Amino acid sequence: MIMSDLAAEIAALRGEVERLKAREAIRQSLARYGRGQEWLDVSLMDEVFWDDADMDFGFFRGPWREYRPVLMELEARGQSTFHFLGAAQIAFEGDDRAQVECYGLAGGRRAEATQVYGGRYMLVFERRGGVWKAAACRYVLDWTLKQPASEVNQSLAGINQVEGRSPQHQWFRRMGMAATA
Repeated sequence: MIMSDLAAEIAALRGEVERLKAREAIRQSLARYGRGQEWLDVSLMDEVFWDDADMDFGFFRGPWREYRPVLMELEARGQSTFHFLGAAQIAFEGDDRAQVECYGLAGGRRAEATQVYGGRYMLVFERRGGVWKAAACRYVLDWTLKQPASEVNQSLAGINQVEGRSPQHQWFRRMGMAATA
């Protein structure tokens, strides 16, 4: 094999490894997005979005730095919540930008009812200074399901439940960038 061929092959492999690392960084950000909401951990959420990220949830349009307190106030109303983002499709536009679409299931338990939401996220991720974060996020709600508290409480009898949501909760184990880098 000629040295120039070997050098080209090594360069191609490095590019492929960088793309795989970028995909994994984006997938880890999607997981942190849900986890940050569930445990009301703003610092974990800040690892997902650039401060100037353009957020569009219909009821709110603006930068992440302004949406952050709105989101945390909404999430704090629930006794417990869950957020799952999956089936992510990632299309790269050059080395530092990616279009991402994924499905989202989210729900929460309050005193009066439990509600589950199904929708999709359309995000733009950008790599700045070697770090991948979302630069834009649009959420579209597809459906919702609501169950009165009386039915929920009967079906949950005897099952462990999360109380006192915060990053200080004994069940919380911080899984931010340091854990996934």
